[in-house]
Amino acid sequence: MSNEDLGASTTEQAQGESESLVLYGNTLLDRLTFVSTTFSSLIMSMGRVGRDNREVLVPLVEVRFEGPSGQDESALKSFFSELVPLENLAFVLEDISGDLATVCHQLSAVSEGPVKPDLRRLAETSRFLQDAKSNLDKCLADLERIGQPPNLP
Repeated sequence: MSNEDLGASTTEQAQGESESLVLYGNTLLDRLTFVSTTFSSLIMSMGRVGRDNREVLVPLVEVRFEGPSGQDESALKSFFSELVPLENLAFVLEDISGDLATVCHQLSAVSEGPVKPDLRRLAETSRFLQDAKSNLDKCLADLERIGQPPNLP
């Protein structure tokens, strides 16, 4: 990836669009990464609750983020790959979404100036967030069906 072409997002590439964005300077380019694929898989284990020795199912989730490896866009490398408890993955989503809310608020304030972000990329970001909101609503509904109280202290 050069400083001349930031590249199109994964969904734009999948749709056959080749619109690119020029990033001025090399300062950030060396740190820039695109996560093009995420993978999550449920792995169940049996466990025992320490307070009353009750046996329970323990949901674990294998999580992996992958993206292009260097200059070879066809080769994927893993940026992150771990096995975490389901509640920890939910915490990560909550923590990242809090950070994302802060970033969006800051972007909104900065965008009141004369230079605006690319509207197509903002629209794509909004679509991803709407899809995430829908997916989280489905997840909450499944947890409630299992018997999870809606609001734990």
